Amino acid sequence: MARKEVAMEGKIWPPVWVYGINDHLDIPSELPPGFEPSGLLCADFRKLCATVNAATHPAFRAKLARRVKEPSKSLPSPHEARRRPSLLGKNAHDISLSLSEEKPPKEGPNLAVKSFLFDRATMSLLSLLLPSVQNVKVLCFSDCNLDCEMLRLLSSGLVSHCSVESLQIEWNSLDLPLPTLEEEDQQEEEENEVPAFDKASSLLEARERKRYTMQSDRLLLNFREWLESRFQGLEAAWRVLDLAGVDWDAKLQAPDFHVLLYEKLGVSGQQVLEVFEVLDGPDYGADGGVTMEVMREALQGLPEIGEDDPLGLSLAGFLEPSSVLECVSFRACAISRFELGPMSTALAKCPWQLRALNLWDNRICDKGAELLAFALDAYRGLEYLGLGRNRITEQGLRALCQPFQPCPLALEEVPAAKERISKQQAAAKAVAEAKEKHGRRWKGKAQAQGTEFSGRQRRASVPLVDELEEREEGAVLRKLSELRCLVLSENPIKSADVLEACQSLGPRGADLVLRGTAAAAELGARRPELLREKERKPLLNLGHAKDSGPAEGWVLRLNPY
Repeated sequence: MARKEVAMEGKIWPPVWVYGINDHLDIPSELPPGFEPSGLLCADFRKLCATVNAATHPAFRAKLARRVKEPSKSLPSPHEARRRPSLLGKNAHDISLSLSEEKPPKEGPNLAVKSFLFDRATMSLLSLLLPSVQNVKVLCFSDCNLDCEMLRLLSSGLVSHCSVESLQIEWNSLDLPLPTLEEEDQQEEEENEVPAFDKASSLLEARERKRYTMQSDRLLLNFREWLESRFQGLEAAWRVLDLAGVDWDAKLQAPDFHVLLYEKLGVSGQQVLEVFEVLDGPDYGADGGVTMEVMREALQGLPEIGEDDPLGLSLAGFLEPSSVLECVSFRACAISRFELGPMSTALAKCPWQLRALNLWDNRICDKGAELLAFALDAYRGLEYLGLGRNRITEQGLRALCQPFQPCPLALEEVPAAKERISKQQAAAKAVAEAKEKHGRRWKGKAQAQGTEFSGRQRRASVPLVDELEEREEGAVLRKLSELRCLVLSENPIKSADVLEACQSLGPRGADLVLRGTAAAAELGARRPELLREKERKPLLNLGHAKDSGPAEGWVLRLNPY
């Protein structure tokens, strides 16, 4: 139904939401006593806002009801079907009732919020309701500017019996949280006697300046690693500019700066403009232009970033074993290897509920690929990993194949491997028996009650049994994995020889998607039959004939469409 507003003493209630309208409220850390959620997210959110006297965010407001016409019980004749219904006939009363009947809009199973700002009060209330949600399966926040604290609150609610299976956070670049000032910085701000309000404003301004500096260093460090991965070092990149005859002292505006880096170094995109804004900012003179010499000096001596990255920790909460999510997508969120440190640590904890992770269109380089390879080695339950449109080269491709390579064993190591495989087989058998027993028990209970199962079963851990191939000189151990698809499309992977060498090192029958890469184009020119393959032919190995079916390696997907 439509929104109803009541004027009370010159005020409109409920109030219209604007950013910051709920900042004065003390949001409870748990649901108020007596509040019984119904499982419908939007309805419960409006009810909770009314309970705590908060303005309802536009994403959760009640939508207008739709008027529907009940279908006729008897089929009309062809000429009657083309007529407009008469309001003066014998069925005029029934027709008017059907036309005026309002049908409340359905909620779920998808809730997409696009280009809306959120405040922390709204996200706090949402986190209180999410554990009891039953009608939403896909939750999407696109271009909503969620900060670290909002992401932490969101991840804290995606636990317990929450029905959300897929979370999509898109076009959401993160800023560092406000840092705390060191003692010497505080003393410097407190040297002069000033009023309390001015003192608080001065401290806040100092924290903002410190965050800006940290954010700038982070951006420049990521840009430096991008150049190092492309040219195997900064000095090689500077030599390319010297050979191109670049004037290091010429002052460039933003368009010229972007064109020069694209034509000479092959780097382009939003980050190049962000680097220009940093170099043209207060930390580097703000002269209204940037020289290449300023860029070269700025990229030297940048401070390293610690392992406990605050942005990475806020994203890692969605990958913890306590989360209910099966699919997580961080698309175009400017994720780099700094954020991947905590995220890979969370993946290494083996969250068996998680099946798919999409990191499309981020800033992941070869170092980030190595961190993900470490996580894939520990957690073998991931079925899909999307790394398209990043900065991964041949080195990163080799690193991602490393966890799936057969491991040669010496003769003295074979007995220990056999014992470990025996334990894995026993664990797998126990899990299968428990699952079958639980299934029979549930089926009998459902038949006795005469109801269908409506809850959500979480994915249980699957004991994977390693494979041991004994040979005369030793043995080869292969660790199995649930991975079904690895996407590396539109990455700077150029060598077809490296791709051909890595093909046999993947998990058995998994897809390796390399559309839009130079290596795929070159390999497709060598092997045109790979480009003609439209249907799925598993276990296609480059080293064998087309009709043979070897049992190892990736299934390459090279078609550009």
